[in-house]
Amino acid sequence: MAVNTVPLLQVQIDRQPDVTIVHCTGKVLLDNVTEFSVVRELIPEGKPIRVDLANVIQVDSTGIGTFVSVWAAAKKSGSNLTFFNPNKAIEDIVEITKLHHMFEKK
Repeated sequence: MAVNTVPLLQVQIDRQPDVTIVHCTGKVLLDNVTEFSVVRELIPEGKPIRVDLANVIQVDSTGIGTFVSVWAAAKKSGSNLTFFNPNKAIEDIVEITKLHHMFEKK
């Protein structure tokens, strides 16, 4: 019997007076991308949303698609959503996909 060793995506929301920070941990993959939908639910609150990817160890194409979808929904509603603290692997994906505009500048 194979054991699934993929860490589940964990999302922790830190609501501050002027910004909401979403701390993500684990892998953002096809199997668990629905956990990230909580970020979309924050958009109507109207505060800027910052998504911390420091503890995300892997993102697949479905995860990137989900990031783009949530970012676009925020932009469409007039909200400000950005991603920050990507590891080297995610930085490489951002470089390849040319999604720099979704990430905070260093």
